[in-house]
Amino acid sequence: MGDSDPSRREFVRRSAGLLGATVLTAARPGALAAAATALASCTHAADRGRHPLFEATIDVSTLASDGDSLVSPAEGFDGTPILVIRSSTRRFVALSMQCTHEGCPVKPPLGGVITCPCHGSQYDLEGKVRHGPAQFALARYETTFDARSKRLTVAMEA
Repeated sequence: MGDSDPSRREFVRRSAGLLGATVLTAARPGALAAAATALASCTHAADRGRHPLFEATIDVSTLASDGDSLVSPAEGFDGTPILVIRSSTRRFVALSMQCTHEGCPVKPPLGGVITCPCHGSQYDLEGKVRHGPAQFALARYETTFDARSKRLTVAMEA
């Protein structure tokens, strides 16, 4: 089997991408979202949506009002808990609780603001930076809500 074998090339390409993501994440915690986006852009369009890097299902039945949030007992793609915020009856935002500045765990929202206790970075309920030193938004998961079971599937696509 030579170097031109498609399965070998695919293995090497994916391994290099994962190694790069690991190095980026270790060097700068906020690089996780950028690395995941870069990996996703390398996959063929026909492969997207079929093989998530990460997937979990969370019971959101306790989130009765817009702005309500919960910290999932499940750890996300980056090894930190997942913060779920209800935006509307059928829309939820799922965020990593890892601050993109230095990797500290952020606190659940208070008054519509997610705060990192280490250096004071603040994020809105969509995970966007309101106040630094963080420069990047919190990593965000794709979400699918099942209204009948009141369960939210969160995923990070490959």
